[in-house]
Amino acid sequence: ELGIKNLNQLTEALEDGTLHGMKGFGKKTLETVTESLEFLKAYKGTRILARCLDISVHLSNIIESCDKVVRHEFSGDLRRLEEVCRSIEIVVECAEEIDEAKRTIYEVFTTHELPIQTQQIREAEKSDKDGSLLGSIEKVHLSVDDGFPVTLYLCSAADYEFVLFLTTPTDEHLAAYSKDISVSGRSAFWEKRQNRTELEIFDDLGMAFIPPELRKFPDTVSLAVDRKLPLLIEFDDIRGDLHTHTEWSDGAHTMEQMVTSAVNRGLEYYAITDHSASSTVANGLNQERLLEQIKHVRKLDEEMVGISLLAGSEVDILRDGRLDFTDDILAQLDIVVASVHSHFTLSESAMTDRVIRAIENPYVNIIGHPTGRLLGRRPAYSINLDEVIAAAAANNTVLEINGSPSRLDLGPEYVRKAKDAGVLIAVNTDAHSIPESERYQYGVNVARRSGLSRDDVINTYPLEKLRQVLDRQVS
Repeated sequence: ELGIKNLNQLTEALEDGTLHGMKGFGKKTLETVTESLEFLKAYKGTRILARCLDISVHLSNIIESCDKVVRHEFSGDLRRLEEVCRSIEIVVECAEEIDEAKRTIYEVFTTHELPIQTQQIREAEKSDKDGSLLGSIEKVHLSVDDGFPVTLYLCSAADYEFVLFLTTPTDEHLAAYSKDISVSGRSAFWEKRQNRTELEIFDDLGMAFIPPELRKFPDTVSLAVDRKLPLLIEFDDIRGDLHTHTEWSDGAHTMEQMVTSAVNRGLEYYAITDHSASSTVANGLNQERLLEQIKHVRKLDEEMVGISLLAGSEVDILRDGRLDFTDDILAQLDIVVASVHSHFTLSESAMTDRVIRAIENPYVNIIGHPTGRLLGRRPAYSINLDEVIAAAAANNTVLEINGSPSRLDLGPEYVRKAKDAGVLIAVNTDAHSIPESERYQYGVNVARRSGLSRDDVINTYPLEKLRQVLDRQVS
């Protein structure tokens, strides 16, 4: 009726009151549309980590085709493995004079035939006006993948690792360093650190080396000074997957295929957690089908060599906090992942109460993807995570880091709080197919960025210890 055809027109109509009083646009709808527009604005121009990693492969191939480049490394958001990146930064060591290398880089980026389009390439102006060390470094700016910004820092061998050191952290993290390494001007610190590795730079500062993933939050600087940085979880520490799906619900492969894939990846245990009845879109299992599946899991477990199977379910948390299955059914499962899949627009207090009621059920082991967010597509539902974490701590309930690249939920800000509260974490794939089973690294990335050690993550435990944790929850 109003001829609104794009988001800009919709925003204007909201701001000038045109939508007020329109049929179908009550107060709640207007609030929802406004919040959604703000969400889209916040994510505008960003890319999720998985997409950035894809882009980085193509960028690396282009750069490596340049004979004037000695080496390069991704920095900034990508080196920290942020769930959502606002740009890609690359530190490039030039083989000869930087001006000559720059000309060659221009040529390869304007003539390459790799599957990533360069919309724009330009030289950044060198400037020492702001006193920034990086202001004196030659830069090339690219626009790729429909407008996503890329910056190349062109360095000599002497400057390479210090530029990497400066461009990896967030501004907040860098600001927490000693004033002795102020980034104003080409200081004595800069000159002294030429031809130094990052490890040597940290050692010179009297600090332990800070892994790139920990260079977001400022408090890791003091931990490095006190030599109290955590020993971060590694990819190879993961022993099992506790949240997976098969074609019994909405998975793409059979249980046998998914388990065989897990065996081939060297996992020691594997939980089948197909959706429950309320997830009708996901072909959720009703009570009868779940009991049948439990028998199938037990039989397959006897047949498989080298892996133990756990019968489980991803049980829907209903609107009032009840679960899709009764306690006598849940008691027959080895593991229960309880998740919200509906009624995302409840008030914060109602959603918080809903999830806490599920946490207080003694048969619930893990709360799956605790905020329901889809990165860049759907915001987290309103929920008080501080209260959820407190409830999880009180009930020995595990919170999940969901390894789906579009979720990566829970995020580091709250995983850190969960760790401080003594809440254990599960790093799961939520795999619905064999290729998705390979995405552990995404969840492990979040765990590392959150400062988690192996002991903080229950699926690094041997099966016997894992069972003890699960049994303690029920008791």
